[in-house]
Amino acid sequence: MTGQVQLDTRDGVRIARLNRPVANALTPDLRADLLQALREAVAEADCRAVVIGAIGPGFSSGVDLMEYDGEPVPPSVAELCQQIENNAKPVVLALHGAALGAAVALVLAAHGRVAVADARIGLPEIGLGMIPGGGVTQRLPRLVGAGVALDLMLSGQSLRADDPRLSQVFDRVVAQDAETAAVALARHLADRGVWPRSCDGTRGMADPLAYQAALTAAGQTVQKSGQKSGAAADILHTVAAAQLLPFAQGLALEQVLFDERLHSPEARAQRHVFAAERRAAGMPELRGAEIHPLRRIALAGSGLGDVAMAFLDAGRAVWGTDPDLPGQVQHGYERMVRGGRLSAAEMQTRLAQLEVGVAEGWADLVLEGRGAALAQSDPVHPAEGGISAVLDPGAGVAGGTLGLRLYRPTQVFKLAEIAVGEGAEAAAVASLARLCAEMGRTAVRAAMPAAGLGLGHVMMGGLSLAALDLLRAGLSVQQVDHAAQRLGLRYGPLLLMDVEGLPVVAQRLRAVAAMIGAAAPDHAGPLADQLARGAIGRAAGRGFYEHSPEGPRALGDPAGSGRDPAEILAGVAPRDALHAALVKVAAQLLRSQAVQRASDLDVVMVRGYGFDRARGGPLFQADRRGLLAVLKDMKVLSALSEPLWAPDPLIETMVKNGEGFFGRAAAMVG
Repeated sequence: MTGQVQLDTRDGVRIARLNRPVANALTPDLRADLLQALREAVAEADCRAVVIGAIGPGFSSGVDLMEYDGEPVPPSVAELCQQIENNAKPVVLALHGAALGAAVALVLAAHGRVAVADARIGLPEIGLGMIPGGGVTQRLPRLVGAGVALDLMLSGQSLRADDPRLSQVFDRVVAQDAETAAVALARHLADRGVWPRSCDGTRGMADPLAYQAALTAAGQTVQKSGQKSGAAADILHTVAAAQLLPFAQGLALEQVLFDERLHSPEARAQRHVFAAERRAAGMPELRGAEIHPLRRIALAGSGLGDVAMAFLDAGRAVWGTDPDLPGQVQHGYERMVRGGRLSAAEMQTRLAQLEVGVAEGWADLVLEGRGAALAQSDPVHPAEGGISAVLDPGAGVAGGTLGLRLYRPTQVFKLAEIAVGEGAEAAAVASLARLCAEMGRTAVRAAMPAAGLGLGHVMMGGLSLAALDLLRAGLSVQQVDHAAQRLGLRYGPLLLMDVEGLPVVAQRLRAVAAMIGAAAPDHAGPLADQLARGAIGRAAGRGFYEHSPEGPRALGDPAGSGRDPAEILAGVAPRDALHAALVKVAAQLLRSQAVQRASDLDVVMVRGYGFDRARGGPLFQADRRGLLAVLKDMKVLSALSEPLWAPDPLIETMVKNGEGFFGRAAAMVG
C-alpha cells in the first residue's frame, strides 16, 4: 500500500480513512489502497465490518481530471464500487465535508451511509461535458427517484446531507462525529447478518408514472436549452435505463456513454478550462508570503456600483469617494430583490456596510479607479500596513506597481486580473489574490509593463483591430461578428465596442496598437468613420449597430462588398482570420513573459469575454486545429495587415519543433 489510506480498528470494525492531500482526490494509488483494505478486511476473521471515512476538511473531490486525459489506470472507480457493494462484510460510509463527482459513487455503493448535517454531495460532471460514472446514474435513481437524481446530475449543484431530498440516501444524519455513528451502524448491520445494496433498491422507482413524468419534464427542459445531444441527453438516457434495464445492463450502458463523453472534444475542452482555472491561482508571490486580511475596501472613482457590490457580496465593508455610489448600489440590489436573487433583509445588511465620505487611513485596501484624473486628485491612503492598487476603470492598469481589474459587469464575469509591476511586494500580491479567491473570482497574474494595459485588453484589442481590418477589407459588420461567434465568442467584437462606447475603445485600441506594432485606428477606417458621424455606441443609440428597445441591428449591407469573404481573405475563413489574430497577440504576450502560462490566456477569454467553455479557449483550439494550419493562415493574412497577422517567432518555433501551447502537437489530436 502507498499509505494513502489510513487504517484503524474499533469494536471489531475496520476503519479505512482516505488520506491524500489535497482534497483526497481518488488517484489510482488511493483507489488501489482502498481496494486492498477492503479485501484484507474480508480475509481477517476478527473484522466484522468496514467504515470508509476521510481525513481532512472534506471526504473527497473525486478523480483528478488530469487522469482522464491519459490511459486508464486500474482499479477503476466502477471496480472499486463493485467491491464495496458486493463486499462479504458490510461497508458503511462516514461523510463529512464534500463528496464530489466520483466520490459520490463510493457513497452510493456503500451498504450504509452516515453524514454530518452540513456535509454535501455534488455531481459537477455536467459542467465538464461529462456524465457521472461509477454506477451513479443507476444507483441514485433507485434510492431517490428520477426527479431528485436528474436535478443533481443536470444542475451540477450540491446538496446538504440534511436536505429532505436526500433522506433515502443517508441512514443517519448527525450533528458531528459521523465516524463514531458509522461504526455503530456497521456493527448493527454485521449483527443482523444482512445489509441493503443500492443496486437492489426499488424505493425510488415505487411510482413508475412519477418516474416517467420526471424524465419527460427534464427532457423538455434539456430540449429547450438546445442540448438535444451531449452530456445532458446522455444523463437522461442512463436514468431512463435505470428503470427499464437490469442493473448490470444499466451499468454497461453508463460505461459506454461515460467513455464517449470522456473523449468528446467538448469534455476535453472543458477539462482544460477547469484545470487552467486552478493553475491560474499558482502565483509565485503565494509561496511563503504573509497574507493580510483585506476586510475594508476604499474605492476612489465614479461609476463603480457593480464593483462595490462585488465586495459587499463577499462580506467586505466599502467606502467610496463618489456620492452617487449608494444610489448605484441600491439600484443594483433592488433589481436582485425583484428577481428573487436576494432578500430585502440581506440587501439592507449589505447596504449598511457601504459609506461615502472621507476615510483617510481606514481601509485595508485602497483601489484608485480615477484613471487619468488621479493626477489632479488627492490620493487616498490606506491604514497602516494596508495596500494601495490601481483599479482598472476601463482604460487599463498600466503605470502602477500593483493593479486590479475586476471584469465587468462583476455579477456576470467572475474573473480578476492582478497586474504586478516591478517593486510590487509579494505580501500585497498574495493578499490581493486571496481576496479575489474569497470573492469567488478566478485571478490571473499580468506582469507589468510587458502586459501593457492588461492581458484582457491586449487580447481583445488584437481581436478588435483584426475585426476593423476585416471591415476595411470589405466584410460587413454582421459577417465579422458572426465569424467571432462561430469561433466561440458569445458576442462579436464590434457589438462589444458599441456596448462599451466607441470613444473609450478607440483610445484603448491606440495603446494596444502601439504595443503590438499595429496601425492605430485613427483618421481613416471604419471606427474613425463612426466617430466622425457621432455614432459613439449604444449610449447614443447608434454605432456599428442601431440600438433600439428591440435589440441591436447591424447597419449597412449584410453581405458587405458582396464578394465571398473567403475570396476577400485569399481563401481564409473570417473565423480563422480572427482566430489567427488572437493567437498572434497571445504569442506576443507569452514571448514577453507578460503572462505565466498559455492556459491563463484561455481563462481570460473564457471567464472574461464569454468564449465558449466547450471549445476550451482560443489557444486550446489552436492546438486542436494544429498550429501549422494557423501559421499558414497568418502568412496569407499578413498581406492584409502584416503587424496583426505576420507569424510570431514563437509560433514558428513551436511548429518547427512539433509543439503546441499545451505540449506536443500530436497529443491534442483526436
